[in-house]
Amino acid sequence: MNLFSPLVALAWQHYRPQVPAWPMREIARGHDWLLEHFNAGGRQHGLLAWCLGALLPALLAGLLVAALGGLFGPLGWAAEVLLLYCLFGFRDTSFHAASVARALQADELTRARATLSEWNGALAPADGKDDLLRQTLEELLKSALYRLFGVLFWYWLAGVAGALLYALSQACCERWHGDAVFAYFARRMTFWMDWLPARALAFSFAIVGNFQDATESWRGQAESWPDANEGAILAAGAGALGIRLGGPLRFDESELQRPELGTEEPADTASVDAAVALVWRAALLWLSVVGLLWLGRL
Repeated sequence: MNLFSPLVALAWQHYRPQVPAWPMREIARGHDWLLEHFNAGGRQHGLLAWCLGALLPALLAGLLVAALGGLFGPLGWAAEVLLLYCLFGFRDTSFHAASVARALQADELTRARATLSEWNGALAPADGKDDLLRQTLEELLKSALYRLFGVLFWYWLAGVAGALLYALSQACCERWHGDAVFAYFARRMTFWMDWLPARALAFSFAIVGNFQDATESWRGQAESWPDANEGAILAAGAGALGIRLGGPLRFDESELQRPELGTEEPADTASVDAAVALVWRAALLWLSVVGLLWLGRL
């Protein structure tokens, strides 16, 4: 367990939040190739593809970093920092969320929808201002797990190999989501890799936010969400912020019914800044706990 590698990577991303796009672009191309050449209609083919697209690269990266550290300690440490810098992405996420909030504050709904689509191409932006704001806050809180806390958790548990395995498993799910059978194993793996960090993050939201509302929302509402891991994060996050998330989303000629999460208080554009601050307070809590554990080992 190394405290300083993620600290340096987060500080680096603070001053240079735009991570180079080519690594993820090449990873996406590789996962598309696996989908095209290994998809023969069975779950076992998806398992094999996940082994080649996530497990094998993570193990090789772990061995490479260990070898570099064995040759020259600072070189292995620098490789860890570089890898974590590329895996962390919440800083960029917060910028997208703030851009949507500014557009909504100016009542520029078209720009808000375009920014939300650019941020997450798989998301269909809703029509109304309140709906767009709730979607933005939900994506922000979910990204806190996928782009920050999940990576941190698996890095501390299994080193750079664990962090990369987590990120690559998420990438597999994203690229293969259109084929439920082929993506089955990747989805199950991602769910179980998210299970503990999601609940640790939900508890962290309760500690650094409104504890009573967060825990009550988490206990009473999380299981109603389609994904239990996301439900825990969204319910606890909404309760910690004292706002309402979830609920129906209205589109052109339809309405998507979803459970309500959090309190009865509607969110406003200031809630985006509050959510970003909540995430960074939770990150500081995690880093403080790990720092104390690290000091205890000295």
